[in-house]
Amino acid sequence: MTENLDYAQTGKDISCNLGSLNIAHTMDSPDFGRTIDTAIRGLTAVSDMSHIRSVPSVEAGNAASHAIGLGQMNLHGYLAREGIAYGSAEGLDFTNMYFYTITWHALRASNALARERQQRFAGFEQSRYASGEYFQQYLEQTWEPKTEKVRALFAGAGIAIPTREQWQQLSDDVREYGLYNQNLQAIPPTGSISYINHATSSIHPIVSRIEIRKEGKTGRVYYPAPFMTNDNLEFYQDAYDIGPEKIIDTYAEATRHVDQGLSLTLFFRDTATTRDINKAQIYAWKKGIKTLYYIRLRQLALEGTEVQGCVSCAL
Repeated sequence: MTENLDYAQTGKDISCNLGSLNIAHTMDSPDFGRTIDTAIRGLTAVSDMSHIRSVPSVEAGNAASHAIGLGQMNLHGYLAREGIAYGSAEGLDFTNMYFYTITWHALRASNALARERQQRFAGFEQSRYASGEYFQQYLEQTWEPKTEKVRALFAGAGIAIPTREQWQQLSDDVREYGLYNQNLQAIPPTGSISYINHATSSIHPIVSRIEIRKEGKTGRVYYPAPFMTNDNLEFYQDAYDIGPEKIIDTYAEATRHVDQGLSLTLFFRDTATTRDINKAQIYAWKKGIKTLYYIRLRQLALEGTEVQGCVSCAL
């Protein structure tokens, strides 16, 4: 800033234009592609209408990049509903193919916006999208489910998995018409909104089969895990029992396709040592994880002070 408190130079920050899909509802949608297109257009509308003049750098960055963050929640809930264990081979396969398919539809929606508005995000010409480099990972190999269970889930839902030819066409369209949004996907923690959606938070596991929250004057509110019945309890292992490796593996599958950050929380019992935590951090780095969000400990001293099976201290 200058001596007169004017801005000598305005930076380019972006506003937080986030919104998350419920994975179970998205998979149940009669038109998967239209759902993603609607979500991208909805978030873009928020970006277009956001004029934060009190913070010029945010206003400038938002106008230039049209950056949004389409997130996801209820991964564990959906997997459990379908009889898939979190972090299993089938669970990782689904996570990979789900985000792979989401990414294709999100890019296609942003490309359609660029065509309609005859506008690309600032700096598109210097991006990996314009050079075609970004699309190489999808063109150099065929992406398809590795397990019959996941193949059946997509087929049963009527969701077509994008082919290599479709990626090639999308790459050509993007190089010709551009993208309207500089950024498209991010995975927020969805801590509170997941309860409203009767969904598990973000793409990490549940912390308890029944969670307890204290909501102002209401007092204690009990949230059972979505889709949980007496017949599928085995698929509702909590994050502390699942352990950090399977959580990291799951996030690594999503990271392959998500262009922004993913809020990855690690969960340990209070018997964990700094060596245990450090090993998990190194493992996350080797798996290509972008960032670690929180590290939470379950304190054994508090067990038995709440309803059995609930972990209020970890929320």
